[in-house]
Amino acid sequence: MVTKVIGDWNEFIANLIVGGANSLQIGEVLIQWGIAEIIAGGEIVINYPIAYTTIPITVITLESTNTTPETAFGGGISARSTSAFTAQGRVIIDSGVGTTDVFDGGNVEVYWISIGINTA
Repeated sequence: MVTKVIGDWNEFIANLIVGGANSLQIGEVLIQWGIAEIIAGGEIVINYPIAYTTIPITVITLESTNTTPETAFGGGISARSTSAFTAQGRVIIDSGVGTTDVFDGGNVEVYWISIGINTA
């Protein structure tokens, strides 16, 4: 085990941040995060600011301004690669008359975080 003495904390933290404010790399482990918006069509392709060496683990959650009790949101990832993923969002509305309608998510924010390996 190698112990590194940290003389300047700010310099140490600055060396961990790569590719901008939404990424952090410690050794070969690269963590990236961000926010995107599904405007129409129910999905959006989100490109990673820095490509991974292998396909990372990505988690998403959705937020919308529609807060009626009859409305729920469903989200998921339909495609993944080392450079991007496709996030899907659906709006589910219970009309109360025995039917449930599902619509492509529009104006839904996607919050995401990815953790993977970057050896580049």
